[in-house]
Amino acid sequence: MAFCDKEKQFVDSGYTTVDNKFIFNYLPDASDIRASIYLFGLALSSSDGDDNSCETIARKFNISCEDVISAFRYWEEMGLVHIVNGTTPRVIFLALQGSTTALKKIKPSKYAKFSRDMQDVISGRMITVNEYNEYYMFLEDTTFEPAALVAVAKYCVELQGNDINYPYILTVARNQLKKGATTLASITDNLNSQQKYDSELNLLFKAMQLRSRSIHYSDRENYEKWTKEFGFSSEVIMYVAKQCKVGGLTKLDNLLCQYYRNGVYSEKEIEHFEEEKTHLYDLAKAINKAIGVYYQSLDTVIEEYVVKWLRKGYDDETLLAIAKYSFTCGIRSLNGLAAIIDKLYKNGVTNLTALDAYLATIAETDKTIQEILLKCGLVRRTLSSDRAIFKTWTEDWNLSLELIGYAAELSAGASNPISYLNRILADYKNNGIRTVEQAKSHKAAFAKTAATTATTAYIGGMDMERRKYTDEEISALFTALDDTED
Repeated sequence: MAFCDKEKQFVDSGYTTVDNKFIFNYLPDASDIRASIYLFGLALSSSDGDDNSCETIARKFNISCEDVISAFRYWEEMGLVHIVNGTTPRVIFLALQGSTTALKKIKPSKYAKFSRDMQDVISGRMITVNEYNEYYMFLEDTTFEPAALVAVAKYCVELQGNDINYPYILTVARNQLKKGATTLASITDNLNSQQKYDSELNLLFKAMQLRSRSIHYSDRENYEKWTKEFGFSSEVIMYVAKQCKVGGLTKLDNLLCQYYRNGVYSEKEIEHFEEEKTHLYDLAKAINKAIGVYYQSLDTVIEEYVVKWLRKGYDDETLLAIAKYSFTCGIRSLNGLAAIIDKLYKNGVTNLTALDAYLATIAETDKTIQEILLKCGLVRRTLSSDRAIFKTWTEDWNLSLELIGYAAELSAGASNPISYLNRILADYKNNGIRTVEQAKSHKAAFAKTAATTATTAYIGGMDMERRKYTDEEISALFTALDDTED
């Protein structure tokens, strides 16, 4: 899969198109290496070849992959790319939205103090008219206090230095806005609380051998996510970080996200999860192969399906057996397999012994239904509708097999034997007839020809007729599952 890619708004061509908004609004404030990596990645995003990789960019600029990802993290903060985390991270180049809003007529005095305060904070360069306008538009369009935006700018300068650009400042401000922080007090509390993570982050960087790495705003955001949202302790984060000397912060975030999704929080649980990971990947591959599907990345398959099945008590052998049965019956997707397993689970079938017993029960029931069909004069396989009707006769109406067999003999020769048999048995139920002797003395209130009004479509659904089964018991299992009540 390509490392760099574009969203749909981009149009592929034989050359690399650079939006003027990037040149005028972003390029002047970016460092040389960040700008170079953005442009090189943009060019790569038109290629699906083997050269479209993080390693290619790292080799071209004689830097590490961690430095490449760090540069793209900067552009992600600017809103120009989106990094898709996974086993192999991907960088999606986004179409630049930019500010196309016309300048509003704002009284010079309205933001006079704000303008002076911002220039005092960003003392290393002169703030341009365009930059001031971006701040004004943000303040006009939100409930953000001017003093709160100054506090954000001060925080960014302390973090990145005086060469900080306004898109970065506004990105941090928008993130605070999403959290509901718009006042100076709330902004100060949030940013101060994030700064307390600096000592922990420095320890992480040391453990991961990132000695030259400075703390970014996104690092503090991530650490807050790992601790407050995910609930990991600092000790567990450090334990995982020590395993990420190769892959850096991106790998650390991917692992913690994966542990969070799988409900793994302690060192012991993580150690067991990692030991099981190889087993899970092998099992996922085997299941996919059994039902005839292929996934390049197995992470989703493991998290969405395999782990959940194992938690329900299924073992590898049982899952593979069910997968093979599914393939035989034309069920060749993970969603289809999941539906079968859910129905089996509701019936308490979680191991091979139970599966074999369930198959035997269904096969025995089908044998009885076959005998009834023969008495009706029908020679065909058992359908799902036959099982549903048989279940109604025996369980809901509480009729004996002897009585059903007698009525089946009476149905032989009718234009639609099953429909006619159903009418006879319904008559028996309504009149309290429970034995063959009672049935013989009871005169039915309808003629055999009345059954011809029933439509043949009632016998078996069209979807069941289209399926081809080569194993009778497998067919019985999976069609009978459709009759199971939720």
